[in-house]
Amino acid sequence: MSATLGQAAEGTLTLRVVDEASGEPIAARVELTRPTLVSPRAKTRNSRRDSIRVVRPLPARGTIGTSFGFVLEDSVKLNLKEGPYEFRVTRGPEYRVIRGNFAIEKTSEDEHVVSLPRILDMEALGWTSGDCLVPKSDDDLARRMSSEMLQVAWEEGGKTPLVDVHGGLAFYQMEGVKPEESTRTPVVDADLKTLDSLKRIAMSWRDSGRGPEQRMEPKVAIENPFAWPLPVYLASQQIDGCFVLGDWLRLDAMVSRPSSGRPYPDEMLPDNRSLGREAEQIYWEMLSAGFRMAPLAGTGEEARDHPVGYNRLYVATQANTSSMYERALANRMAARQDNADGDSTGQEPIAPNGSEEASQQQKWWDGVWRGESFVTNGPLLQPKLNGHLPGHVFQLGSGEELSLTPELTITVQDPVEYLEVIYNGMVHTTSKLDEFAKAGGRLKPIRVDQSGWALIRVVTLYEGHFRAATSAPWYFEVDGKPRISKRSVDFFQKWLADYEADLKSHRGRDLAAYAPFIRAARQFWQDRADQASHR
Repeated sequence: MSATLGQAAEGTLTLRVVDEASGEPIAARVELTRPTLVSPRAKTRNSRRDSIRVVRPLPARGTIGTSFGFVLEDSVKLNLKEGPYEFRVTRGPEYRVIRGNFAIEKTSEDEHVVSLPRILDMEALGWTSGDCLVPKSDDDLARRMSSEMLQVAWEEGGKTPLVDVHGGLAFYQMEGVKPEESTRTPVVDADLKTLDSLKRIAMSWRDSGRGPEQRMEPKVAIENPFAWPLPVYLASQQIDGCFVLGDWLRLDAMVSRPSSGRPYPDEMLPDNRSLGREAEQIYWEMLSAGFRMAPLAGTGEEARDHPVGYNRLYVATQANTSSMYERALANRMAARQDNADGDSTGQEPIAPNGSEEASQQQKWWDGVWRGESFVTNGPLLQPKLNGHLPGHVFQLGSGEELSLTPELTITVQDPVEYLEVIYNGMVHTTSKLDEFAKAGGRLKPIRVDQSGWALIRVVTLYEGHFRAATSAPWYFEVDGKPRISKRSVDFFQKWLADYEADLKSHRGRDLAAYAPFIRAARQFWQDRADQASHR
């Protein structure tokens, strides 16, 4: 949808955003650009990632800025130079995007109201959105979340729950757990973080990280799926989840290579979508190597100041977590108003943490690790397999066969490239959207007679980077045993061998410190290769 604003008067424009249905003011994110100032994309190199620089929207004074636009609450007065402008107003994937343009002349002044129509209310349908890793920021998180219609966020160094990112791992609810101090020769910072992470997952950290009043069980996830120590981390058997969508998928930079860890395969020419597909493939290899792994999505450690919730996780729960943040935001705004009127001490209340909110968050947390979810940076899904949510484990005996029907409701803003059911790492069926609609949201049944897994994914034609939605997997176990693919085990054994070679290639690295972890990982993967039941 688009709107065209007439030429304003006095060099200022007051912009307001309201919900189309209610007419009430809402928070949103605005991307404001000057078409005449757009320059060609140019390759740049920085210390963290190889990327293609993108043109960032203009900031607005007095607002919360992000790396791609600014947060608008109710209204904002823009003092702009003379010339044409374009704008884009968004509020997460559940609202339609509004685009428009206007022109500013000297001594001009105008006001415009943008009505945002809501496409879908996922919470009313039983799905709660969250960002699994938001970098620490001085900006008000509740306001940033409100502008993206995000209901839950795990902020690095935050309190509810605590998350600590270290060496490519994200440790959740690990307060008070610290690795042993290294007494060996100092190494570079990246090595220290990796060694510290290896020590953390080698110790009984789940018990030591949980206080007597702590309700949430400590968990650990792969935050960087390209990290060199990945096969060592997996060999610890302490990993609960893996980021499938993370800071390699961003609006403010098109990332083509990992910033750290295992290089992108030399035989493959990377493009804007390569890392997204590679992360997805690595996750599938984990599943086929016998791991039951919850998918995660979030802003990621390296995307500081990025709009929160662009990469997000929807969990199946009826918990009304959004009210917690909306009330917190309303309380802060009321407190500021009271202070302006001289009726308060000026102290702003914090987000409520009573029993109701704690219970809601606990339900969401539990659903995350059960895998009753889907990850997305675009399409919205409501997936089931034979009436069961993702994360369900289907049990069958030897010689038994199940016929399971995938069901899906899908809402998209971008054109869709394909909709697929993936069964044990292979495409089981591909469907065009018109064919899918005619089938009433049902897909070709899966005939299951062996251990394994399946998921549903929708990939869009968006060219900036990999934009897709993927359900968490459903699992199938014959006689209670998971699928272990020899090919997937070989994949991680080769990765481990390459990691050893990389360790030896760097001077000054304390190889003796790594040796016990490498030996243990080698033995683990050899044992798993011996247990492999499928090619």
